[in-house]
Amino acid sequence: MAASAVPRFTHEEFLDREAQSPFRHEYTRGHVEMMAGGTENHALLNVAIATLVKTALRGRDCKIYGSDMLVRMESADMSSYPDAMVICGKTHFAEGGKRVVDNPLLLVEVLSPSTASYDRGEKFAAYKQLQSLREVLFISQDRPAVEYWQKAPNGWFSTTMEGLASTVVLAHLQISVPLAELYDGIDTDA
Repeated sequence: MAASAVPRFTHEEFLDREAQSPFRHEYTRGHVEMMAGGTENHALLNVAIATLVKTALRGRDCKIYGSDMLVRMESADMSSYPDAMVICGKTHFAEGGKRVVDNPLLLVEVLSPSTASYDRGEKFAAYKQLQSLREVLFISQDRPAVEYWQKAPNGWFSTTMEGLASTVVLAHLQISVPLAELYDGIDTDA
């Protein structure tokens, strides 16, 4: 018996199907994959980072979006839902109406054991192709730790902050996120 072929979709077909689906999916070069559900810590950290960043950006021409907005990485032929993102200035909507953007300045991923290597690997490589992107946060849900990536003239570099006494300083946005506040009420191993 011949193996069945995995269906491939154009990005336009993906967007049409996604608009009708009760579930969220990510698109990678014609392949569509359903997103996994999150844990309590994942959900709490999504809300915490969005709240802290939104509060710190009050009065500035910046918007923070949660995990319901797609980011299109045209050059990588990918579209994904980051856990949070910040766009400063005018939001540029890519194909797909007001559901897909392509000009985030900050992207945030709360790492799950099942998706951490993909988030840090293929997805991060695609994210880095966005011309507008300056900062990326990878947030651990198991312990108070944040991996901060910043775009510099000579490439990307990272710093890891660990422990509740640490603070993440988002240089481009000029805001600070204390890990004690980010992880307040989060049950971690630390």
